[in-house]
Amino acid sequence: MTRHRSLAIAALLALVSAAPLAAQVQEDWQNQWYWGAKGGLLSYSLPSGKSNQPQAGGEWLITSRRTALYVAYSTTFKRDGDTFTSSTGTSVPAVFDALQRIQVAILVFPWSGYLQPYVGGGFVIETLSNAVVNSTTPSTVQTTYVSAHSSGGFALAMVGLQLRVGKMAIFGQAQFSPQGRDFMLPSGSTSLEVGIRYAFLGARETGDIATQH
Repeated sequence: MTRHRSLAIAALLALVSAAPLAAQVQEDWQNQWYWGAKGGLLSYSLPSGKSNQPQAGGEWLITSRRTALYVAYSTTFKRDGDTFTSSTGTSVPAVFDALQRIQVAILVFPWSGYLQPYVGGGFVIETLSNAVVNSTTPSTVQTTYVSAHSSGGFALAMVGLQLRVGKMAIFGQAQFSPQGRDFMLPSGSTSLEVGIRYAFLGARETGDIATQH
């Protein structure tokens, strides 16, 4: 009888001590600095129609309790171009090497767990790399148009889902940006991405050790 009682007490103590560990597993994504890599497809509109381009990039994610600061860079790789029209009606044949994007957003994680959805919003800076007039004798109007309309900053909306495995997370996400009229690509861009991120550092020191004394 005494032996059974000792085993029961030992089992109860093991469960009690395991509960904080289980909670820690669920919450260990908080207050972390994640670095990641991503790739996918970027879709945007040209005057002649939709263009779908492969893209790749890197990201930086700093998490707090239920939110995170998201900073990322991505670029396409294929040269693209079309004939654009200036506000005065001038035709502007132009080409660019890539569409480069810097994304900054605040993400919200509704709950903890190994499988986590998230949503967020912020802004994106888009640049048409090495955009030039595709003509041997470009006019001043054409050159000025390309120079003034090859980059811009726009609103950004995000939605995603990540699967956490220890300090690593595998994710898929979508980004949408409604581009403005002053940009050569006036319609919105949509980005579909998959990638992996890893927590290399804690975002801040916790007081766990101090509170144990």
